[in-house]
Amino acid sequence: MRISDAQWIPATQHQTWEALTDCSVLRKCIPGCVEVECRSPTEYAFTVRAKVGGLAADYQGEVLLSDVNPPHGCTLVFEGKGNAAGLAIGTAQVNLTPKDEGTRLSYTLAAMAGGKLGEVGEATLLKAGQKIVEKFFASFIDYMATQPRLAPPAPPPPPEPHGLRNSRWSWAVVTALILVFVGYHAFFT
Repeated sequence: MRISDAQWIPATQHQTWEALTDCSVLRKCIPGCVEVECRSPTEYAFTVRAKVGGLAADYQGEVLLSDVNPPHGCTLVFEGKGNAAGLAIGTAQVNLTPKDEGTRLSYTLAAMAGGKLGEVGEATLLKAGQKIVEKFFASFIDYMATQPRLAPPAPPPPPEPHGLRNSRWSWAVVTALILVFVGYHAFFT
């Protein structure tokens, strides 16, 4: 199953990124979400109650973020297991770019299912997956529309310059060494 699309989010790029990585926001916006736990900045555990192809089940799983480039995007790797329903695994590439005083969120999702869930057929899975994604974005966009727009955080200050050319004492030491070296060779050789 493959789903690819883009959404316009009524918030700045950095606010959109922060919301997408905030467990409390995800808990509100993921359809059928029972629980989301942030184990680390790149690892999430979740429990979702969903009905796919007539199979209602609770799915426990994990989402891992890789290629993280805040606030521009990341790659998600996910796995969900339902006791009687089977397994769903996949990846999603998420990209955020500024657009029209908001953020364009584009994504490409690829997933596979096994067990009873895999037996319902790709067309049914694709329809159910699109429905879940649409519900998530409807809820997420509504949530972001209620948030005040904040200016992006200031960029970090440039690092302190290091090296010989940035220190007058370094130059004094180098000059003294050169004078000692030249004097030694001029007078003693």
